[in-house]
Amino acid sequence: MTNADAPFRRIGIVGFGLIGGSIALAARRRWPKIKIVAVDHGAVARHAAEAGLTDRAGEHLELLNDADLVVLAAPVLASIKFLPLLPPVLRADALVTDVASTKRAIVAAAEAAPVPFIGGHPIAGAVHSGCRYARADLFDGHSWILTPRADHAPQLERLEWFVRGLGSTPHVMTPDLHDRYLAIISHLPQFASSALMHVVGKTGGDMALELAGPGLADSTRLASSPPGIWRDIAATNEDALRGALDELIRALEHLRDGLSDGAVIESTFASARRWREALLRARGEQ
Repeated sequence: MTNADAPFRRIGIVGFGLIGGSIALAARRRWPKIKIVAVDHGAVARHAAEAGLTDRAGEHLELLNDADLVVLAAPVLASIKFLPLLPPVLRADALVTDVASTKRAIVAAAEAAPVPFIGGHPIAGAVHSGCRYARADLFDGHSWILTPRADHAPQLERLEWFVRGLGSTPHVMTPDLHDRYLAIISHLPQFASSALMHVVGKTGGDMALELAGPGLADSTRLASSPPGIWRDIAATNEDALRGALDELIRALEHLRDGLSDGAVIESTFASARRWREALLRARGEQ
């Protein structure tokens, strides 16, 4: 397959970790002749170049000067810091997007920069971080949320085309709605999983963990996530995440106070089971 049908022929990726590297691999899978530039610190840039993941790689944003599309794939606060540095190096017709798990802060920062920007968030990931774990199929069958302004229609069409080429299904919504939804379907599960593993480990220690069955491992898989990225997510979605955590705390307190009341246990567990079945149906797994 050639580059003839590629919505963007030259892509710059700032932050070449798991997501950035997987974007490069997925783009090359779909458009083998696409040109890809990676911007990251020395060791990562060298690995990207030596492994043949990119055409060029280095530490300087000037490498982006001929890119049609720039993808900010660093943690959200780092990506926000890059935004005001981009206008002097970008082509006038270049588009900028990102992959961060929160959208309000970075969209506002892009408008202030100003940078031609459409927020993006692929709903995909893995336990391990770093471009060494990048996969061309990471986004296959997953949603990719886009948060454009009303005047971004022509650029949005091209970006949706690009996202489909990577194997994802694009969904368009406002930054506010994105952050509210992600607080409950992504950020809350991560915090709950990490808190659960913290309590189990601190309370039971190594000896208790030796007795654990698959249930604990299944329910705490997310606890392997690196903490750095979650500091940024919490800082840029504090209000929505705080509200979600408050709801979870109330549910746990309700269970705690109703341990001797079978009706409380039954109603909560029955509700959870119904919503779990709804989740599996939505994912096409039931």
